[in-house]
Amino acid sequence: MLTTLAWVYTVGFVGVFLITHAPGFTDADGFLFGLFKIDPIDDVVHLLSGLVGAVVALRARNWIRTYLLWVGILYGLDAVIGLTQSRGLLDLSIFMQGMGTPDFSGKNFAVNLPHIVLAGIALVFGFRKSLTPARGAA
Repeated sequence: MLTTLAWVYTVGFVGVFLITHAPGFTDADGFLFGLFKIDPIDDVVHLLSGLVGAVVALRARNWIRTYLLWVGILYGLDAVIGLTQSRGLLDLSIFMQGMGTPDFSGKNFAVNLPHIVLAGIALVFGFRKSLTPARGAA
């Protein structure tokens, strides 16, 4: 189950990276679907997040929970900063532009919703204990 989830995150992150470079999805101002401003730093973060997901899914399965926890924490903090400061953590804008102002508008919520959802799922599965019961001696 966790390996499948790591692959889902890998496909999602790499997919976002690829979609931002496909004609028709990003407008002339660099907004994906007219909502998300995707800059080169976002591209690198999405691509690296996907590549790390692929590595843990293929070669380091013992690290999948750790990967999910880091994804959950970092993307969750990015969403919180996005809502409370109108900046981003992962694109470093909170450091380069300084503190902003809260923005709980529908549009800003929509912009941050993907990170809220993927962070929430990642944290649930990262902290969740395995549901597979241990085999006992019969």
